Amino acid sequence: MSTPAETRTGMRWIRADLHLHTPASEDYAEPNVSYLDILQEAERRELEIIAFTDHNTVHGYDRFQREIEFLKTLEMGGRLTDEEQVRLDEYRRLLTKINILPGFEFTSHFGAHILGVFAPNRPLSLIEATLLQLGVSADQLKDGICGVTNTRHVTEAYEMIARAGGLVIAPHVNGPNGVITETLRMGTSGQSRIAATQSAHLHALEFINFYTDHEKFTSPGFYNGKVEHYERRMFCIQGSDAHRLRRLPAADGQVLHRHGIGDRYVELLMPDNSFESLRALFASQDFDRVRVPKRDQKQWAVDAVRFGGSTERQVLRPMDDDPQSAVDLWRDVAALANAGGGVLVIGCEPGGRVTGVARPDQVSEVLRKGMAEQITPQPYLSFELMSYEGQDVMRVEVKSSEPPPYVGNNGTIYVRRDGETVIADRGEIIQLCRRALAEGASSPLDNGQDLDLPRSGVEIVTGQKRGGVWLYEVRDLRTTAGVTRDRAQGLWAYAISRYEDLRDGRVDVQSQVKWKGRLGLWRAYRQGSRTKYDLVHRDANGVINHIFFGVSDWGLSEAWESLLGERSGDPVEQEPQDFDRDDEVTPPSPEEQPEPTAPESSTWGDRRIRWRGRGGLAAAYRDEQGTPRFDLVMKDKDGPGQQDYPGVSLEKLTEAWLNLIRVNRPRTGIEVVSATQGEDGEWQYVFRNLRTGDVSGVPWRLQDIEPGTVREYAARMFQQDLPLDEEKVRWWGNIGYMRPMRSQVDLIFVDEQGEQHFYYAARREELTSEWHEMLELYDEV
Repeated sequence: MSTPAETRTGMRWIRADLHLHTPASEDYAEPNVSYLDILQEAERRELEIIAFTDHNTVHGYDRFQREIEFLKTLEMGGRLTDEEQVRLDEYRRLLTKINILPGFEFTSHFGAHILGVFAPNRPLSLIEATLLQLGVSADQLKDGICGVTNTRHVTEAYEMIARAGGLVIAPHVNGPNGVITETLRMGTSGQSRIAATQSAHLHALEFINFYTDHEKFTSPGFYNGKVEHYERRMFCIQGSDAHRLRRLPAADGQVLHRHGIGDRYVELLMPDNSFESLRALFASQDFDRVRVPKRDQKQWAVDAVRFGGSTERQVLRPMDDDPQSAVDLWRDVAALANAGGGVLVIGCEPGGRVTGVARPDQVSEVLRKGMAEQITPQPYLSFELMSYEGQDVMRVEVKSSEPPPYVGNNGTIYVRRDGETVIADRGEIIQLCRRALAEGASSPLDNGQDLDLPRSGVEIVTGQKRGGVWLYEVRDLRTTAGVTRDRAQGLWAYAISRYEDLRDGRVDVQSQVKWKGRLGLWRAYRQGSRTKYDLVHRDANGVINHIFFGVSDWGLSEAWESLLGERSGDPVEQEPQDFDRDDEVTPPSPEEQPEPTAPESSTWGDRRIRWRGRGGLAAAYRDEQGTPRFDLVMKDKDGPGQQDYPGVSLEKLTEAWLNLIRVNRPRTGIEVVSATQGEDGEWQYVFRNLRTGDVSGVPWRLQDIEPGTVREYAARMFQQDLPLDEEKVRWWGNIGYMRPMRSQVDLIFVDEQGEQHFYYAARREELTSEWHEMLELYDEV
């Protein structure tokens, strides 16, 4: 049994990062970075062991060695310039502190990646021979590409790397191209996963999200040797998989590789930082000699601002030896409070040196005093002294205590603009005031008058979902609860339909209302010989809190009548041709009598009607001439029957039917906007990121897309899905889904022009509105 790690003599905790890329990898984000830059950043992150693990090559390590040898040759011949001498001396200094190991990140047969890390005295020609045996072709040995093909399978590769003297590490096992993720994605047997994680030739598993991924197979705790069939306890580590020097901020959501050198390091209790000590540790059972620190988020944040410049919510300020120099920092505090809160770091220069804070207690006192004297109202401040690159710096978190603006004692309002603290202009002050109203500040609209309810019409008071069905509380001078869309008729059905349009974001009511004080007219329309109104009321903060549908002009208070009188010249819409009307409705193109409806099933190719009130959409498609057609259904007004109207053309649809057909895109996954084949026969794809709405400006060629990414999956599936085999889709009207996976699903939508839209890898838990309801309907939630 191992003795406690902390009591072992002759050992110390050594910080290592065994997964670093260099410009020799084709997907390295900063190709102009030098190898000296990499070593200097490793020193800054206090690393003592690093490994260069480029994709299917050791060319990066070779170039690193050749540069040093070239400088030594020049030195021996007395031909070094002063700049080259400084560079060589810096290399020598760093190599006394950091052990740089050669290695590679190998792409196995089905795309899973494997790290091989070797001793620094291992000839590179022998490591390249190992890559050749693994299936990397000779003409690819220097390319650093990810997408090699016809290579060895995972367990074969483990054995071959180990027999060649390398440490075998399965990288990012719970992320893209990880051995666990690939076995789950491909649906292979549990035996494959056991072999990929329990092999005797495998030394360690590398995890991303080490402390936040808690699913069964993707959590480090699962590999503790206590699970049946997984009896071999594994060393679990983390590595940065760095494709750049320093980490990018989280706001850059489209970046695949955001981590920098040392962002995800591991600490090892060893006598020294040699490869032999590292190999001996991973060959032992001393699991307590390996520890994975939690991410140093606050230091990352300081890094991001220091090397990327101050942001709207993060400010870096240097500090000299005089604590009184902090007296003017109240302006930054006020600006951050007006931004809704942020962080002020004292003791660092953006892009420059770390000055530290010599007297943090006095600095904090000066800052508190300046804030109390200068800012109204006073925000909340919390002070934290943190160690950063061997210096004490102060991290001041600013939180808003009240709605903005936060004003200086001379009436000046400071804001953050373009990374600087500046005096607010008129437009910025207006925005602050609007935000204050939304957050509950008092308003000139608050005249103390109570709301005078109209005496006719309908208000949707609440809507809640129970058992997959929306229930509405409807008020029409009396309150009736528990109304469903299918049971509602007439005015209630119209009100529920409009309410759902608002709830799901299909209508922007704010831009359509004509206001008079706190009362507003949204819409006027003719119904028979009468004019009906949709009226709106807003609270003292300008937030809409009541909407009344289908109000008649009788029985209104003077305030409402005054509003309608002022708008009497506005155009009045014709009676809405809606399938939710109380009157008899003539649906478009009633070409056939109703047929009995077949019972719903849950087989692939199944179609279910998507209803809104009495109107239903069974399918949307293009006929043989390419004309959009729609199969519509109308419930009988009295009784359980329904009328079917197949093949209705687009020009015969009213606005109500079009609103049923239109469905917002999901806010998760990726859409293939277009796929075209060039003259060279290569397919090129344009993608839309559904989370941000951004469309790729330049088409992607398939060979340029990294294997295992969502883009690669979408491109591959798109080719497979065209032409669409509807027997592989479960439909709900004109939306459907395919290939439901554990956490993701592929979606399809047919628009009013009959065009098909494919949305790939949408995350189930992020789906809303019709998309979520569809999965509930088919028991996929």
